[in-house]
Order: sequence, then structure tokens, then C-alpha cells
Amino acid sequence: MNTVVNRILQCAAVTWLAAMPLHAQTVEGEHVDAELVPETLSAVPGETLWVALRLDHAEHWHTYWVNPGDAGKPTEITWQLPEGVTSGEMVWPTPERFDLPADLVDFGYTGEVFLLTPLYMPAEFAASELGISADVQWLECEDICIPSGASLTLEVPVQNGSAPLNEAMAYGFSDTRSSQPRDDIELTSTFSLAEGEVRLLVQATENIFENADSIAFIPDQHRILDYKADQNITTQLSSLQLNQAWHRRVERDVPERVGGLLLVTTEGREIAYQVEAEHAGVDMAVFGGLLSAADNGNAGTSFVTDLSLGSVFLFALLGGLILNLMPCVFPVLSLKVLHLASSSQGHIKQQRLHGVAYAAGVMLSFLALASVLLALQAGGAAIGWGFQLQKPWFVGALVFLFFVMGLSMSGVVEFGASLMGVGSRLQEKEGYSGSFFTGVLASVVASPCTAPFMGAALGFAFTQSAPVALTVFLALGFGMALPFLVLSFMPNLARVMPRPGAWMLTFRQFLAFPLYLTAVWLLWVLGQQGGETAMAMVVAGCVLLAFACWLWQHRHSSMGTMQQLRMVLVLVSTLAAGSVLFSPLLQSTTGSVVAISGEENYEPYSTERLAALRSDGKPVFVNMTAAWCITCLVNESVALGSDRITAALAEKGVTYLKGDWTNNDPAITAVLREYETSGVPLYLMFPADPSKPAEVLPQILTENIVLDALERI
Repeated sequence: MNTVVNRILQCAAVTWLAAMPLHAQTVEGEHVDAELVPETLSAVPGETLWVALRLDHAEHWHTYWVNPGDAGKPTEITWQLPEGVTSGEMVWPTPERFDLPADLVDFGYTGEVFLLTPLYMPAEFAASELGISADVQWLECEDICIPSGASLTLEVPVQNGSAPLNEAMAYGFSDTRSSQPRDDIELTSTFSLAEGEVRLLVQATENIFENADSIAFIPDQHRILDYKADQNITTQLSSLQLNQAWHRRVERDVPERVGGLLLVTTEGREIAYQVEAEHAGVDMAVFGGLLSAADNGNAGTSFVTDLSLGSVFLFALLGGLILNLMPCVFPVLSLKVLHLASSSQGHIKQQRLHGVAYAAGVMLSFLALASVLLALQAGGAAIGWGFQLQKPWFVGALVFLFFVMGLSMSGVVEFGASLMGVGSRLQEKEGYSGSFFTGVLASVVASPCTAPFMGAALGFAFTQSAPVALTVFLALGFGMALPFLVLSFMPNLARVMPRPGAWMLTFRQFLAFPLYLTAVWLLWVLGQQGGETAMAMVVAGCVLLAFACWLWQHRHSSMGTMQQLRMVLVLVSTLAAGSVLFSPLLQSTTGSVVAISGEENYEPYSTERLAALRSDGKPVFVNMTAAWCITCLVNESVALGSDRITAALAEKGVTYLKGDWTNNDPAITAVLREYETSGVPLYLMFPADPSKPAEVLPQILTENIVLDALERI
């Protein structure tokens, strides 16, 4: 009797729960509808509740898989759950393949799709209802792509015992699970790289390939396979060999794994198998051109061995060393030359501490600058190395800084010996801050420069995880600081410097002129960004600063009210000069491409123009440059602007395109990223055959280098 009663009560409970409404919010979009759907009509404490994000696509529209393919973005869910409830990893159905125009391939979903997520209920969950919220973001595409999303909610009753199935939506959960890879057959997989191909070897524990009608592999990582290339597959019972052309990035960034879905269709039934392949071996001949790639400034190559990673750090170190010789760094480096001259007879311990302080300033500045750059890039900003000099206010601030430093070294104004890193107090403790901030300043003005080997290190860094990238930047900063650090730790070398004397005053005044020249160069850069008005505004600011410095120098020549008036005028003049940096007149303008005397045979770069020329079968030379890039300007003056180059370009029928990155241009940034470099210069020589890739030329050009490249197209 009791058994019959219990069964009646259980049936009544199930009927009651099925009749209870599930409070679910459905968002109807223009192209995609979205809602949260539970697998069961109730949640049970201590058990798992499966919830699906149900997307219903309009005809011809699609969203994306975890690997969206050549273009796209996977759907993302951010859960807001009650305390104690946690979510697991999303379960994706097997995606469709979309062959798009321009030889692009995407992976995603059309029609109705269920993306499953497990929610783990704690045993002590006591509420009568489980309230769930989720912020969902997706990219919906047809001929165009539109970022979209929804904030969804779901309320599920909570009960003990068994939970009744949500019959109306059970098919969605069943279809998604049936598309999941089989886990009852073990696959062992390895991959290798050779002759431009990824070669995948799969060994199964059963003869799953014997009677297959078709086999296809979908990688779960982007930029490993060339999706448009044929998959050459050979099978033998339980073994499979797949060869497919690699994505061009593989030449520079060797994958640590190759994973994805192996889809085997037999008698009309498609079965998925999960592939997790590790390295079987790498054809290192593919990467034998390491040094030449470094010279090209385009070696972002990642290697699987510690030695290869060490090579990249060595490149960063060498790039930092050479950076000391770049024109943009010399004016600040001259301050440390004067420092060495004045302190060569001081205490060894103090000299070493000055060296450490300078090195700390350089390395921490590189680390901070890299952190900001990586954070902005992670947030979607299309920027690269030297991005801060694309801001007119920053360039104007540097003009002010170098101008005032020049006035100080010329003797027009004295701010104190420790401020400029010279004088008798250098040997005292408070002088160490001068060494530190000199290192900071050297790093800031070095940022627009790219030395040989440095391109290889930067290209590598911006394709790696944040910890590895920051380590590369630390190596770069250490290389830049190394010469002064070595001199400070080797007193025998430092004592070769002349003894302090009257000559130091003359030498100090002489070193002011490189600072003035740097201010003039930065002023010209500002003119390229904001035009003549911006230049005039900053020159006016320099006059105000000079007036403030003059008043400051003569502040003790009067007393009482007049002295107070002088100090008020100093403050007002300084604030007025600073306000120039925030003036709306100091804004970037869209101007013409940076022109160098003698170089007049180019067209402005655009993606459309390059594509048109390539489709017409015409050779193209692309120069990505910036007004603040000293290396770029030297190359254009010495090599690209010569009559021999102009004649050779005309003879070969090469169209010369120049891209100006003085102000931020996302189209140019995209090209820099495509060729695994983080900044300018970048030189690309495209052959007439549109199927062949561009040759990347070295960052330091000569006429012969360009002429030889022209002969090869």
C-alpha cells in the first residue's frame, strides 16, 4: 500500500513541476534569437544542471565556433550565478564550414544550435529557486558581420529527488551530445612540419578508417593550417596520415600542439574524434634562415627548444645594445657620458650604484611601456611599438622637455646638479634618482627607434604570452643599459675618462646642442601630425617656458613683493605652456604621406590599391614609415630616394606605395601584425605573380639591397 501511495505522490510531483512555468527570457534579435534553456524542469542540490544557450539564426546568417576560422569571433558567455553555484566548460556542437569570398574559410553554426554548459549545484543549496543570469556576446554574419549580444535570465525551481526532463527542448541537448567526439576509442596523434606542410599522424585502437566515405579535420586553433588548401589524407585500417599546407604564421611561430576534430563519415553517419597531437619532430631546415630573418626585421619566429628561445633573448640584448647608437638616443646618452667624466674618480661602490640605478630606470621603463602596449592590444587597440609618439601632445611634451634640458645645460637656467645628473652631488645618495630618471628618459625617446635584431625580438614578443613578451622587453632594456652598467662596474675602464676640470663646463654646454636638435626634429614630427598650427602652438609654449626659466634664474635678484610676483609669473607661464598640450589645435590631422627630398615616385598606401595592383599582376614595393622613425627617414634619404632606385623601379614596372604611420592607422597596424613586426620600418617587395608572397627587406637599407630585391622579382 505504501509503495502505491509513494508512486502516486512521485507522479503528482512530476506533473506539478512540469506545470510550473520556467521563467526564461528570450531575446529576439534582428538576425539571431537567444535564450537560456535548462535540460530539466528543476534543479537538484548536489547535482549538475545542464543549461543551453539556444541560438536561432535567421536564414543565411551564422555565428562562430571556438575556432572561428579566418575571420570571426567565438560566442562568449559570462555567467552570474548564486553563491556556491559554479559553471563548467562550454560544450560546442560540431561546426559547419563556410567557404567565403576572398578565399576565406570560417567555422560556425546556422539554424538552431544549443551550446551546453554544466552548472554545479552545492548540496547545501537551500533556496527554492535557482536564478541564473548570463551576458552573451556573439558575432552574427551574412555578407556583413555585426557584433551583437544579449543579457539573459532564467529561473529554475529547486527540489530534492529526481528532476523531470524538459521534454520540449530535449532534442537540442541530445543533438549536441551526439555530435561530441567519441571517448571509447583512444587516438594517439603526433605532428611534424616539413616542406610547407603540417603532417598529422593518427593511430587509433580500432579500425575506424577502414570503410570511411570521407574524412576531414577541423583544427581548434587558428593560424596553423591553410584552410583553403587540400587535405591530402591516406589511411590504412586504424592509421591516418594527413598533410595540409600550413598557415604562413607557422614559419614564425611553431605551434606546441595541433588539436581539433577528426570527422569520419561512414555510410552517411558522421562521427567525431578528438585529436591532441604533440610534436614528433620539426624540420629545422625550415627555420635555417634565422639570422637572415632577424636582419629582415621580421623574425617573430618561436622555437620549441630552450636554445631557440635563448636566441630570441640574445637578439633582444643585441638590439638594445645597438639602440644606444641610434640618433634618437644619443642626446640623452650624452648626459651619462658627462656623468662618467665627473664621477670617474669617485668611490667604486657609488659608481656601481649609479649604474644599477640607470639600468633599473631603463629596464622598468621598457617593462612599463610594454605592459601598456600589451594591455591596449589585448583590449582591441590597433597599435604597435612607438605608439606614444603618434600622440601630438606627447611629442609636444618631449619638445618642451628637450628644450628646457638644453637651456639648463647651456647655463641659461640652473635647476640643481642632481636634477640633470651632473655636478658634485652625483657622488651622494640623492644623486641616484638622477641616474634612474635619466634611464627612464632614454627609454622614452628610444621607443620610436628599431635597431637591427630588435625587430626579431619585438616580432617574437608580440605573438607570445604576456610573461614571455615582458621577459623579452626586459632583455631589450638590459641590452640598452649594459654599456653604462659595464663601465660603472669596471673602474679601470671608467678611469680612462679624463679627470674632472674646467673642460667639463664647456663640454656640458656643447652637449646642449644635440638636445636642441632633438627638439627641432620632434617639432618637425609634430608638424607632420598636426600641421603648422600645432608647430606654432608648441613654439609659443617654448617661449613661455624660456620666460619662466629666465624668471626662475633671477628669482633672488629682488625681494618682497617683486620676488613673489616673479614666482607667480613663473607658475602662470609654466601652466600656460602646459595648457598648449591639451589645446584642440594640437590634434592629429589627416595629411599627406611623409615626403623626403628626392623621393617623389610613390603613391599613398591603401589596402584597396595594393589588392588592385596585385590582381592586375603588377609588382609592388611597399614602405611603411613614420615621421618620428629616424631609421625610416635615413633609409628613405640614403637608399629609396636615389636616382638609381627611381630608375630601377621604373624599369621593372614596380609601383611604389608608402604608408604613413606617423598618426595611428589601423590598416597599417594590421599589415605590421600580418608580417609579425610591431613597428616601422617595414619594407615589402611583392612580385608580379599574385600567388607568391612578398619578400621582407632588412630594416637598414642600402641601394644595393633594394636593387638586388628588384632583380629577384
